Amino acid sequence: MAENGWHRVDPADVPDDGRVRGVTVGGRTVALSRCGARLGALENRCPHQGGPLGEGSIEKGLLRCPWHGYDYDPISGRPPEGFSDGVATYPVEQRDDGVYVRVPAPAPHARTVADVLVETLVAWGVRHVFGMVGHSNLGFAEALRRAEDRGELTYIGIRHEGAAAFAASAYGKLTGRPAACFAIAGPGSTNLLTGLYDAKLDGAPVLAISGQVPSKVLGRGAFQDVDLSAVFRDVAVSTTTVHGGSDHAELAALAVKHATDRRGVAHLVLPDEIQVQPSDAPAATPDGRTADRRTLPAVSAVEAAAALVRDARRPVLIAGHGARGAELEVRLLAETLNAPVLTTFKAKGLVPDTHPLGAGVLGRSGTPVASWLMNEADLLIVVGASFSNHTGIAGYKPILQIDDDPGAIGRFDAVTTSLLGDAGLTLTALAGALGEPAAEDQRP
Repeated sequence: MAENGWHRVDPADVPDDGRVRGVTVGGRTVALSRCGARLGALENRCPHQGGPLGEGSIEKGLLRCPWHGYDYDPISGRPPEGFSDGVATYPVEQRDDGVYVRVPAPAPHARTVADVLVETLVAWGVRHVFGMVGHSNLGFAEALRRAEDRGELTYIGIRHEGAAAFAASAYGKLTGRPAACFAIAGPGSTNLLTGLYDAKLDGAPVLAISGQVPSKVLGRGAFQDVDLSAVFRDVAVSTTTVHGGSDHAELAALAVKHATDRRGVAHLVLPDEIQVQPSDAPAATPDGRTADRRTLPAVSAVEAAAALVRDARRPVLIAGHGARGAELEVRLLAETLNAPVLTTFKAKGLVPDTHPLGAGVLGRSGTPVASWLMNEADLLIVVGASFSNHTGIAGYKPILQIDDDPGAIGRFDAVTTSLLGDAGLTLTALAGALGEPAAEDQRP
């Protein structure tokens, strides 16, 4: 138990004579050295590049930094002759029952830019963050830890940055909500790219956050100095570097907004020193900045599509990933038409295999039954599918395409007609306009 700031060092952590070791006391890591009968406790951070002095060595009576070889007096923390940047010291005593070090109580936390960024992400609905902590994102990682301690989000540590990006992409696909992935500068961030391209191609909202080298060495060829905005420009719908004078909360808010509204990757770059700069700026909230993106097609378009469906004798529904969230409406229309439902590979499971009209997966990863049903159809009602060659959708068939992305309509081949709108709302409107369909009962 601490007494007036004095903390007993675990006997197993006390170094032998002529040795130094990093030990944790009172929530602080110090470099504890023993030189003969003398003990010294220094701040465990070299003032030059932050090297962990507790991992150094005692050379000719001096504590040598393990990173770049600067020597310090292990007892007083004084630097070599001609230098003035010494290391802070802490009182240390050898008592009858062990070694004690006195450290000050932790200072109250001063809110930082990273806190503002994380609070903004939380306000915009980001609840899960996948990532790997390292030297250039520690300030952001600490802000995540504080938010997790408050119960505001969940952090999931991974062993490779690519896994973080794939996890965030999968979360976005399955929920429609953005998750975040983060990594250190240089290769840590470039390791995110494959998973982020998965998100880009599948229209998943993802926030990618990169640590970056300090601003003062950015662009000068420093260790892991990579122009990350240039690297991410193709995969991301937006990429922005946060600077000291930036409106930090606004940039974080725009990143989540871009990822959600444009269903893609938004990227933020955080130079190391910016993350820990003090800030009293409020978090940015989504109030008044979002809208219900679910839209209905024009009534005339619905009526024209309904006439096409009404006259079809062997219609088949094909549900893609974009139909997720409209499972009930897909089944209701299928049951109205007694039409089989096929799914693309990414939409597998959208209609249960136990459903009488569920006919499995179409395409390269599909079944002969699904392919046969499509070939026998006189109309394909395609909901939220990409029409990529992997889907196996026959472009030469009469097609009614339903999608909420205008860029998806007729992307590969012209379609007979289309409805631009939310899958669930559009299917409900279509079913309501059908009247008496001529479709045959295709159930076995």
